[in-house]
Amino acid sequence: MTVIILAAGLSERMGENKMLLPFNGHELILETISKALLYTDNVITVIGYQKERMEEVLMDSGSEIVYAPDYLAGQMVSTKRGIEAVCDDDFAILPGDLPLITLDDFIGCENALSGHQAARCVSHGIPGHPVMIRKEHRERILSFHGTMKDYLSLYDISTYNASIGSVFDADTPERYRMLLNGNLDLSVLH
Repeated sequence: MTVIILAAGLSERMGENKMLLPFNGHELILETISKALLYTDNVITVIGYQKERMEEVLMDSGSEIVYAPDYLAGQMVSTKRGIEAVCDDDFAILPGDLPLITLDDFIGCENALSGHQAARCVSHGIPGHPVMIRKEHRERILSFHGTMKDYLSLYDISTYNASIGSVFDADTPERYRMLLNGNLDLSVLH
């Protein structure tokens, strides 16, 4: 399984690059990468916004860095850049601002993938990450016009009842503050 971490966007709702915010003594993106590396050695991080700064931060992260020059065209474009870099492997996709994701989330999602084309984590009824997809879908996704949500709606998706870390992202200053103080209020996710 190759894990694709999406870290290319502008972080518009945060007002600054959320991937570079401090978390546990380093940048938030490094926390998410470290969790993915507990699960697999095959981690790809897709970057776009603030490319040079992101490359500097990720240099010794243990993750392969893929640049999406067309990142302004939306998340699906960055997702496709990550999928293009996967070599004949099933793949998992998650955003880079999930620092509380757990090894059990990855393992549970992979177990849910057994016998299915795709699987995803769900926590407290909220669809989360990672989303794991069989390698047979690679070319179909690369030629698909629409969002990943649109693509996944075409298939029966297995789910795994995961931790709150699979859904609690750092999209806004309020959520980031909650991550820092450990007071996670799920009502902000709806």
